[in-house]
Amino acid sequence: MMLKPRNKPMGRIPVSVIDDLFKDSIDMHIHPGPDPNAERPIDSIGVAMLAEEAGMKGVVLKSFTYNTASDAFLIEQNLVSDLRVFGSVVIGYTTTGGLTYAARTIEAMAKIGCKVVWFPAMDAEWCQAYLGNPGKGICILKEDGSLREEVFDILKVIKQYNMVVCSGHMSYEESTKMFDAAISLGITKMVATHPLAELSRFTADQIQELADKGVYIEHVYGTTMPRLGNLDPSDYVDCVKQVGAERTIMGTDLAQVWDTDPATGMRLFIGQMLQFGCTAEEVELMCKKNPAKLLDVEL
Repeated sequence: MMLKPRNKPMGRIPVSVIDDLFKDSIDMHIHPGPDPNAERPIDSIGVAMLAEEAGMKGVVLKSFTYNTASDAFLIEQNLVSDLRVFGSVVIGYTTTGGLTYAARTIEAMAKIGCKVVWFPAMDAEWCQAYLGNPGKGICILKEDGSLREEVFDILKVIKQYNMVVCSGHMSYEESTKMFDAAISLGITKMVATHPLAELSRFTADQIQELADKGVYIEHVYGTTMPRLGNLDPSDYVDCVKQVGAERTIMGTDLAQVWDTDPATGMRLFIGQMLQFGCTAEEVELMCKKNPAKLLDVEL
């Protein structure tokens, strides 16, 4: 028996509408190779070249095991002309030495153009518990539930260099306390990393609370694919209608060996969101205007 999506797909979406939205789109969540822990079919150069060829405006390179600022710098300086390429830091054991040296590492990367910081992702205690390793990983909270001092040092660097801060794969409790601290320091560029994903498990009320604080809610194409749970696209559209497209961004989270390439994935995601009920105006906010605002990109 075939399962039917909760929101009935709309009629045919004109190709011209998808093409117009895809042009100058920005993908803030791409995992290129090389990767010591996962096979990746495309590296940072390949990601950028395909994105520029497709007419995209920008990409953010992300790795769980190394910092991508130097890749982004070299590619943007030497290999592309119209595409913006941004590096990032994911706080973790191999990228920043955990929390202890994170602020120092992030500042060094910021000085060579790094624009995005993710709090612990695969090394997060919450994520490790989901993967079957309870008690392992990084937690940004002390035993009394308050934030560790290193978090404030990290956030001060993010504020100083006008960077984007993302929640990574942390628990809601950690994420909301981190965002509260960011807000207290005057940080406005904040993203909740795919909170509807199975490993994140944020509730609708929690997502609304984050949006009300000024946090952008990220939706990624990868979670609608079999490898990450076959999430119903209706869930994304319902969330957009709940919190508003003005507080939402779209990315792909692609570059796994079984995925399509990220540029194609963004185009497919745009069509999917239109097909399940988002308007062209909403999609434009989520894949162009909001990411451009976060990354200081002129459209």
